Amino acid sequence: MFGKNKSIQKKDEGANTQVSVSRGNIEIRHEGKPVSGSAMTGYVYLLLDRSASMAGNKIGQAKKGALNFAKEALNKGYFTGLIQFDSSATLLCEPYREMAMIEKAVAKMDVGDTTHMAKAIGLAHHLLKSVSGARVMVIVTDGMPNGTGDPEASLNAGEDAKRSGIDIIAIGTDDADKGFLKRLASRTDLGVKVESKNLEKTITDTAKMLPAGRKGLLNA
Repeated sequence: MFGKNKSIQKKDEGANTQVSVSRGNIEIRHEGKPVSGSAMTGYVYLLLDRSASMAGNKIGQAKKGALNFAKEALNKGYFTGLIQFDSSATLLCEPYREMAMIEKAVAKMDVGDTTHMAKAIGLAHHLLKSVSGARVMVIVTDGMPNGTGDPEASLNAGEDAKRSGIDIIAIGTDDADKGFLKRLASRTDLGVKVESKNLEKTITDTAKMLPAGRKGLLNA
């Protein structure tokens, strides 16, 4: 496709992301730093609980953690999307590599009412099932789901996603049930409960668990 020593470079001004393509090589740099891997390796959706109990510091920590997570995920080669859920599930943004788009989506978040997690899992599953590469959803909540048929409805939605090869990481705080989180996640160690004061840091650090390359978490 390309002649010897020829290359194409594309720079996304808004995202400070530069893609260089030459024969046999693709290099992606973000803010001047190489993105790990030879190309974008996967897709991840953050599913953020915005129920009424998330009001105050928790929703603030979740939003900050989401932004930090997206930056780290981009550096690992992931497009990042955002879904919020309360009594319904809302897609705030498709997976992007542009931080400006993710920042705009996070800024829209505010608290709602109840915790219908199964709807959010089902939406993320629908959006991820048709893409290739590593596929992950990270669920953040401060309580047990309380939609119709819960908690089994949310666990069943999670099982459907996992059978499709989608990995799940579950982060809970406050009234979240540790046993539920471990059942929901792809592995028991991927379901964690933390103090609310550590929510931002835990969401941020979770990006480090994303598998490099095209393998899933269970095979990483």
